[in-house]
Amino acid sequence: MKSRSDLPPGLNFAEDEKPKDTTGLSKSAKKNLKRKEKKKQAAAEGGNSVQNVTDSMAASSISEKPKGQTADNSKAQGATSQAQSEEADLTKRLKNLKKKLRQIEGLEAKIQSGELANPEKEQLDKVARKSEILSEIEDLELGLADV
Repeated sequence: MKSRSDLPPGLNFAEDEKPKDTTGLSKSAKKNLKRKEKKKQAAAEGGNSVQNVTDSMAASSISEKPKGQTADNSKAQGATSQAQSEEADLTKRLKNLKKKLRQIEGLEAKIQSGELANPEKEQLDKVARKSEILSEIEDLELGLADV
């Protein structure tokens, strides 16, 4: 009967010699033990998993078009998706410009009512850009009608 180990405290090379009695462990500790065991089993089974993935990648090839799809069909789908993304970009830009316009109109109302007696330079510059933003909104709305 050996009460002291030759190894330093905390170092134990024989992990399999640990008692598997889990009666005194909490539910989460039991889950953790199961996870560790599964991890060890997976490591033992798939020790060459990197090599397997590398081999499968080397064996695969990339084709220009998916199976069952003609070149004309893929071009049409590409044009459709491009048009949709362009329309989404225009819609997003239009939304942002309308938001700026609302802010400018709010600033103008505050200045005219006297609520904002001394507007800052940035605020005045923003109000001065109202005509630019209005023309940009008009252009984008025409662009959306074309798409």
